[in-house]
Amino acid sequence: MDKNKKLIIGIIVVVAFLYTVFSVNILLIQTSDVNFCPAVGTSACPHKQQLDFLIAAIPLIASIALIAGAGTYYLMTGKVEIKQEALKSNTEVLLQFLNLDEKKLVNLLIENHGKALQAELTRLPGMSKVKSHRIVQRLIDRGVIETDKLGKTNIVMFTKEIKEGLL
Repeated sequence: MDKNKKLIIGIIVVVAFLYTVFSVNILLIQTSDVNFCPAVGTSACPHKQQLDFLIAAIPLIASIALIAGAGTYYLMTGKVEIKQEALKSNTEVLLQFLNLDEKKLVNLLIENHGKALQAELTRLPGMSKVKSHRIVQRLIDRGVIETDKLGKTNIVMFTKEIKEGLL
């Protein structure tokens, strides 16, 4: 999702939250004008002043909580984005060290969300069974991919570190 959509959704959520808080506050103010106090049993309620203070404080407390949450989100989002950009750049550096056939294999894995059957690799242009097996072995030795047995073929997938950086 691009930044403009995130910003619009965020503004809508904040406005809806504040509208709800203030609507509940108005409702509480209207219902708190009862002339009978159930705690004392008379019409003069000693808790009226405390109740009025709490009703008036609800929007302030909710606004402070909203500001604190938004500030925390803003500060943490920047750190997460920096980390993701670093992973992407590290992955791009890794891809520069691969030869053309290895890049074909890595691109196929990216298109298939990090997993593919080894039999599918032999269907790539200019790829034979022996050539695909040797490329898979080289990439396993470098720590780029790993394999799992599935019947007579293997499932080729990125290692956890590479998958986090690419996908």
